[in-house]
Amino acid sequence: MKTTQILLGLLLLSVSTFGQTIIPQKSDTINEQPKLQYFGDDKEVGNEVVEQDPGEELPIRVDTVTTQPVVIKYYQATEPYQREEEPKKNKNQIKTLTGKMHHSGGYGAVSFKTSNFKDKTLVMAGIRGAWIVNRTLAIGIDGYGIIPTTKYQNIDPDDATNEVRLQGGYGGLMLEPIFFSNEVVHITFPVSAGAGWLGYEDPDNEDFWDNRDNLVDEDVFWYIEPGANLEVNIAHNFRLDLGVSKRFTQDLQLVNTLSDEFDEINYYLTLKIGGF
Repeated sequence: MKTTQILLGLLLLSVSTFGQTIIPQKSDTINEQPKLQYFGDDKEVGNEVVEQDPGEELPIRVDTVTTQPVVIKYYQATEPYQREEEPKKNKNQIKTLTGKMHHSGGYGAVSFKTSNFKDKTLVMAGIRGAWIVNRTLAIGIDGYGIIPTTKYQNIDPDDATNEVRLQGGYGGLMLEPIFFSNEVVHITFPVSAGAGWLGYEDPDNEDFWDNRDNLVDEDVFWYIEPGANLEVNIAHNFRLDLGVSKRFTQDLQLVNTLSDEFDEINYYLTLKIGGF
């Protein structure tokens, strides 16, 4: 009988120990509150904010599960960058073809031109100077003089066999629109207009003191000459132009010469030096 009581007591003890192992205790699962982690200069406990001392370090436990959102406070030391407002456009501002003045330059040039006159080659040399506005427009003056190397017959009314030379020149104001100036090869469209003088000279009657004595005939005229250039940037301050132009004259009257004889196509080479 005593032995039976002892066995029953051991059996109850084993069942009690097994139940504690399988069933978790209430205090371990329900009452335990998760611990929260805080970052930054302040830490919030419930509804109360507790200031942290500058030298105090908060412990961080990696094995603690966080069930609440983590709040990170960031303090910027400097003011945020503010974009400058663009100036408002003035509706009363005058608008121009070249826009606002952003760049100004200029150049001087020498030019050599070839053309025809009475079915013979005519060679001219000239100079040009211009002010460049915003690399889009050149404003200046130019002038050309005839190199008197070609002789013509059937001009002198007193002696048709007498050979005379054509001399003179012309010049005036020039406008030159420029396109794609910064490119190595670009184009320009110069237009010049002004006045000129032409005359026939008898080389056999040259007078050093009075050149008018050897003139067979002379006249003044008006002209306009549009053209097109292919311009090459050789260096920063040096450019080369290859161009073609057409000259139109008015009021030119020379003996034994058509009134439009000087209205010819010109081919020229121009060398420019300056600040572009």
